[in-house]
Amino acid sequence: MCGNKMKYRRRMKEKFQLLRDRNSRPGEHANLHHRFTRLLLLQEYRHREQKEHELLASGWQHAEIMKQRGQFLVVTALFDPDEKTGVCPQTVVLQGPAGIGKTTLARKVMLDWAEGNLFQDRFHYVFYISCREMNQLVKREISLADLIANDWPGSQVPMTEIMSCPEQLLFIIDGLDELKFPCDEHRYDLCKDWKRRWPVHVLLSSLLRKSMLPEASLLITTRLTALGKFNSVLETPRHVEILGFSEEERKEYFCRFFRDEDLAQRAFSLIEDNEILFTMCFVPLVTWIVCTCLKQQMERGQGLSQVSQTASALYMCYLSNLFTPGERICSNHTLRGLCQLAAEGIWGRKILFDEEDLRRHGLEIADVSAFLDMYIFQKDDGCENCYSFIHLSFQEFFAAVFYALWGEKVGSKSPVAAHAKVKDILEKCRETGSSSVTLIVHFLFGFLRAETARKLEELFSCQMSQDIKLELLQWVHSEIERCQKFSLPGQLLELMSFLYETQDEGFLAMAMHHIQDITLNIRTKMQFLILAFCLKYGHEVCRIRLAIKLRRFHLSPFTWRELFSVISRNQNLRELDLSSSHLGDSSMIILCSELKHPDCTLQKLRLDDCHLTAACCQDLSYALGSNHQLKNLNLSVNSLGDDGMKLLCEALGNQDCSIQELRMFWCHLTDTCCKDLSSTLIQNQNLLHLDLAANVLKDDGVKLLCEALKHPYCQLQILVLWKCHLTSVSCEYLSCALISNQSLTLLDLSGNNLGDYGIKLLCEALGNQYCSVNSLMLRSCGLTASCCQDLSTALKRNRSVTHLNLADNALGNHGVTLLCDALGYPDCHLQELKLQGCCFSEACCWDLSLALKSNQNLTHLNLGGNSLGNDGVKHLCEAFRDPCCRLQEIKLWRSCFTVEGFHHLFAVLKSNHNLTHLNIAGNTMGDDEVKLLCEALKHPNCNLQKLTISRWQLSDQAQRMLDDIRESHPHLTIESSN
Repeated sequence: MCGNKMKYRRRMKEKFQLLRDRNSRPGEHANLHHRFTRLLLLQEYRHREQKEHELLASGWQHAEIMKQRGQFLVVTALFDPDEKTGVCPQTVVLQGPAGIGKTTLARKVMLDWAEGNLFQDRFHYVFYISCREMNQLVKREISLADLIANDWPGSQVPMTEIMSCPEQLLFIIDGLDELKFPCDEHRYDLCKDWKRRWPVHVLLSSLLRKSMLPEASLLITTRLTALGKFNSVLETPRHVEILGFSEEERKEYFCRFFRDEDLAQRAFSLIEDNEILFTMCFVPLVTWIVCTCLKQQMERGQGLSQVSQTASALYMCYLSNLFTPGERICSNHTLRGLCQLAAEGIWGRKILFDEEDLRRHGLEIADVSAFLDMYIFQKDDGCENCYSFIHLSFQEFFAAVFYALWGEKVGSKSPVAAHAKVKDILEKCRETGSSSVTLIVHFLFGFLRAETARKLEELFSCQMSQDIKLELLQWVHSEIERCQKFSLPGQLLELMSFLYETQDEGFLAMAMHHIQDITLNIRTKMQFLILAFCLKYGHEVCRIRLAIKLRRFHLSPFTWRELFSVISRNQNLRELDLSSSHLGDSSMIILCSELKHPDCTLQKLRLDDCHLTAACCQDLSYALGSNHQLKNLNLSVNSLGDDGMKLLCEALGNQDCSIQELRMFWCHLTDTCCKDLSSTLIQNQNLLHLDLAANVLKDDGVKLLCEALKHPYCQLQILVLWKCHLTSVSCEYLSCALISNQSLTLLDLSGNNLGDYGIKLLCEALGNQYCSVNSLMLRSCGLTASCCQDLSTALKRNRSVTHLNLADNALGNHGVTLLCDALGYPDCHLQELKLQGCCFSEACCWDLSLALKSNQNLTHLNLGGNSLGNDGVKHLCEAFRDPCCRLQEIKLWRSCFTVEGFHHLFAVLKSNHNLTHLNIAGNTMGDDEVKLLCEALKHPNCNLQKLTISRWQLSDQAQRMLDDIRESHPHLTIESSN
């Protein structure tokens, strides 16, 4: 027995170890082991909706979905016991679409068994039955013994020995969907005798239905479209779907195909960068097409980048390689019919076509035989004589060809007459953003590329209309205008990807001419390349805001230079915002070289949260030293440290440095760098705004900064020291500095534990007539009512302070009452007062109301987060209704009032002409309150422009009432907040 089996194994190894490519030359083969790449196998039956979700995904998102699809199997586990029942399956169905690798996997199973690497303990013999070959025997009667003898090495087949243990036999039935005869109609005409000859359909049906050799196991491959037809034939099968290549397997396939690691890596990196091609490569057949194209380019000594740059170029290259120069494989009529069929299918969301569909487009079965041979079109015999394109992307490609060459020329009787024009497909793309036409539009733009257009016209013997170019340009202009008007960054990026397909400089320059503002999130390398390419021709762009986060990819210096070159190339560019981008120090070298370019006109640069360290500061310092245009620089949320700050100060301290605003929020600075900063503030009279928030400067650091503030050369106007670990000691230094400093207008000390004593020290300066500060931020500084008398006295004396933020301090009722003394003072010039979260109640609202009646300067008041109640709101509304009240913005969010309070507030809306912004979020409103609100909003005296409420807690009826108001009052913005 061992001798017979070994002979058979050797014979099977010889037969299955070689693989013939679809377009290989006679005698040319590839080793199956060298070419085979593991496929994702999923043990479940998935419905169409799940598969559509995968088709809609692209790039790395698609790869992630593939990974997450249920529990994957390995081939060795195909016949393992079921986890729930513990029963081993006797029939396993490998299912999947065309080109997914079913036959290749079946042949690999056969080869692995023959080499002793698979199912050795389970199956003594494995036999391979090709349904395609069975079609040739349809008129003959054969036995199972005859089938086995066809592959047996020698004339004497030990059938008795083979059949002695039927439970140890495996029959691989490959391509069940390809059978040209029915196997599901012979339920009662079955055979059990493996020696007797039967019609082929009876023999196969008997094997499938387990009438013959019921103990034997079956491994069947079939397309998904035929599965429903054969399900009734099979006995409790295990369904295993072949999903295709994962991300890792795609790369492995390239290595196996090229057999040269350098060539494979070179080819794969090009495809990996292109989301469309990378997504389509989950189908092994498409991966083979891509690899074949790239290999042919290599063999001809031609560059790969042009072919892999766009999907249009690669597909055109593949088709061109299928046609022999000068040879017409089929008529123009046939080509046109095929393209028309593709277009009709797109509009009808149809991928399977029957013979009637073919005839409707002038196609006969014989006409499409050439395309069947070239694996562009395929017959789906398992689904009632249906046909399909080998992959959806090919259908989309031929649909695009139809629109490019014949769309405008079809007559009214054409099956696609209603959707035959290019504008129809463009309009569908605009209206729905539908992925069903996106790739078609990609191809249409790709056909504008001169080389691709030339090949297209040669291949299809038809001239492309020049009107298409103008039509696509006009459409792009209108879409860009729409994206700019409604802030649609995702659609703008999609438009840029269309433009990238053209690779046409003139077309790009015309298309990008009207873009002035670009705001995009860049997540893939392909998006980055598209953006960099298009920006070369965006000469009118003046603002660019990008968030570049490419966690999977490392970009080369050349790639970064492609993007940053816009700084020196575009003379209109004024603002570049790269905040929250993964730049790093290496890319900063290139950015800084562009900043030093004499043609750089950039005025504002944001690099906050860009993963920078002190290593980039030397280059940045050199750039700042030579750039006299840059005014605003934001380096916040980067680990620059004191060393980085020291390097920057070398440039900032130069009198020629043009930086006016420097933001260094949370840059890991300490008091060590403050001496350099102090010198900079004295030497550089251009620096007006300095943000050092969230750095551990402490009191010693502020002491050094105050030395600069007291210097007559210091021109600083804004200083932000939020959360810098300061105490009341810093207030003493600041107080001295504020008396002598005539330029500082805004001081933010929020988030520091200054305490009441610290404020007392500050008030000594604030009460001085020479103090120029008009905005003082003291939010969350550990203050109580004890400091309010000092603040009140200072406010009475100081006519400069117009903005005061005391939020989140426990001032209480007594503290607010003391402040009201100043607020009602005739010489108080306060315009904005923030008292949210200050722990006061209705008890102080009467005093606050009296103060508001006397104050004609206050325009913004924030009292949110305090328990004012209905009585407190009632007192305040008396002031809000007063003719002398000038308040434009009132914030009473979470102020603990109900129906009565709302009544008073809505009465204010009918009488106060000045009020434009009201925030009452976090206060419970019922339908009755909303009704009263809507009546107030409709009142002719109501001038409200912005209303903030908690819409999430409203009933459907209340929501509808507000929606009606929104429609009838377009000037009014209604926001929702908690």
